[in-house]
Amino acid sequence: MKLTPFLIAAALLAVGSPTHAAAPIVDIENAPVPVGLNMEQIQQRLIAGVLSRRGWTVQAAAAGHIEARLSVRSHLAFVDITFDEATYSITYKDSHNLDYKPKKRRIHANYNKWIANLNAELQRSLFTPIADPTVGSGTTPTTTARPGGVAAPVTTGSYGGGVVTVPATIDLSPSVNAPKAVSECRIDVLLAQWLADHSPAIEIGDLGSAGHYLDLAITEIHMPGGGGWSGPKWMELSGTLRESAGAVVSSFRAKRFSLVRLNLPGATCRTLQRAGKAIARDVGQWLRNPLDGAELGDAR
Repeated sequence: MKLTPFLIAAALLAVGSPTHAAAPIVDIENAPVPVGLNMEQIQQRLIAGVLSRRGWTVQAAAAGHIEARLSVRSHLAFVDITFDEATYSITYKDSHNLDYKPKKRRIHANYNKWIANLNAELQRSLFTPIADPTVGSGTTPTTTARPGGVAAPVTTGSYGGGVVTVPATIDLSPSVNAPKAVSECRIDVLLAQWLADHSPAIEIGDLGSAGHYLDLAITEIHMPGGGGWSGPKWMELSGTLRESAGAVVSSFRAKRFSLVRLNLPGATCRTLQRAGKAIARDVGQWLRNPLDGAELGDAR
């Protein structure tokens, strides 16, 4: 009997697979550091901020190099973090009880989730401006550009329900290098549609004339080709709920991982799209009670 792709897929489903299958290790290589931070500031944000918030322990620290450890129940992960004033990298160093396969460089899938969350937190920390000491001292407050290029003061707004507008196309952050996510998977357009589908309050429209709107950006996409054989795919969406004049109501960071264990045509896009749909559901639920600084889905 000839084994067609569909018969192979059926056989794989019948046999089943472990809940946490091994996946290729995903290192973070040469991620950008914003201009203007010196080595001391970068190291301070890493050690005093990101690593401690994410439960990592610093094992050793030197100029441009940190060794860190994460302990989760009986699992241990060790990484090397190297950095300069332009880029940083997070690379696998060692592990315990994570099913590491050195020849194939594969590991328990949760390891990649931990690294992705660590990297996202670090990006947010590095690119968050240091508080301006002049704020509250009688000087002109910081401004932000609302859609259409009109500057609006960053103040605290309010939201008591009602329509929230999102753009028809959601932009990718400059640091996201995933052209196929747009050209093949259409994630920038579909995500806006899923947001509207999963919340009766969300409508697609012109942000310039909206009463309340979501200022959105896709801040991370991981989608190596190869469908299920290349491990999990994930994406992250950051958003700020604003009033019509640009006043900030609240913000969130949403992230979802997805894994399809088959390698049929289009599996890579379908896996990423599953993550996008899950993010849309998370945002719809958050909008019912939009707490500031919320971490949704796998971002927690």
